[in-house]
Amino acid sequence: MRSVLFALLVSASVAILDAGPAAAQPIASGELEPGVRVEVTRLQKLPGAEIVELRFDLVNETGKLWSLEKFGAATAYFITDIELLDLVNGVSYRQGTSGGDGLSSRFKDGGAVQPGERRSFWMWFKAPPAGVDRLALFVRGAPPILGVPVSR
Repeated sequence: MRSVLFALLVSASVAILDAGPAAAQPIASGELEPGVRVEVTRLQKLPGAEIVELRFDLVNETGKLWSLEKFGAATAYFITDIELLDLVNGVSYRQGTSGGDGLSSRFKDGGAVQPGERRSFWMWFKAPPAGVDRLALFVRGAPPILGVPVSR
C-alpha cells in the first residue's frame, strides 16, 4: 500500500514539474491592436538601485505573425519605443542605457510573437521618486495602459 501511495505521489510531482511554470498573472493589460495585447506582469523597484524593472508578455491572438519591430516599437534586435509615464508629475521615463545600449530584452527577430502564442520581455528604467505608486505604460502607436502599480 505504501509503495502504491509513494508511486502516485512521485507521478503527481513529475506531472507538476513537467507542466512548467505558470504564466505570471498580469497586474495591468491593454490592447495594442485587435488581437494583440500587452500584459504587464511586473513593475518593481530593484533593491539597492534606482531602477524599476518592467516585465511584460505580448499575447498574439491573431492568425498571423506579429512583431514589435513591425509595430514600430523595436528594431530587429532590441526595444526602442516603450516608455513609462508619470501622469501626475508630467514625467516620461525612457529605458535605461549602458554604453549606448538599451537595457532591455535582446532578440534577432524584431520581437516576433507567433500566432496563438505569448512572449515575455523585460526593460529597465530610472525609478520614479518615492511616493509614485502608479505609472502608465506607453507603447508608441497605442493608447497608454493606465494605473500600472509600482512595487517597492
